[in-house]
Amino acid sequence: MTGKVILIAGPAGVGKTTTAQRIAQNAGWVLISEDDAWVTIKAGHPAEEPRTPEEEAIVQAQTLAQIEREVAAGNNVVLEFILYRNPPLPVIFYREELLARCIEVITRLLRASDDAIWARKQRRGWQWDRDETAQRAHARHQLSCLDSDYFEDGWIIDSTALSAEEFYQRHFAALVASA
Repeated sequence: MTGKVILIAGPAGVGKTTTAQRIAQNAGWVLISEDDAWVTIKAGHPAEEPRTPEEEAIVQAQTLAQIEREVAAGNNVVLEFILYRNPPLPVIFYREELLARCIEVITRLLRASDDAIWARKQRRGWQWDRDETAQRAHARHQLSCLDSDYFEDGWIIDSTALSAEEFYQRHFAALVASA
């Protein structure tokens, strides 16, 4: 199989979706958000209900199948998903499964300061992002997941001080153009 997949993961509010949407504006690129599968599988469940290993397996299988369909159709894919645990099993899963299918994988893990994440969450204005204490605790936990021995040099990039377009131009424009 040919095609290129950019994995974009990181904490909530770090700019994953914005960056992935910007990449998908380019011809030949399709955005897949793992969150879409999670929304479907968690429909009707309490918002605070933890994700189960069984649900994660279903979501990952569905997402992987969607990626395979897009690559088979001649598209490149940007997959964005939240990083919420260490070891980073979702990152490992997608990388290993895609590489086993001879699909080129580029991994980028986004980091931002706790203050930048909080400011972004305030700007987007989602109902569940309003409790500053809880959101900062989530951000600290998710940022700590970036401290993994699995991650290679160059995978983690900081989005704190750049606008969304500056971040895209600095870290993704050349990758996208080379596809």
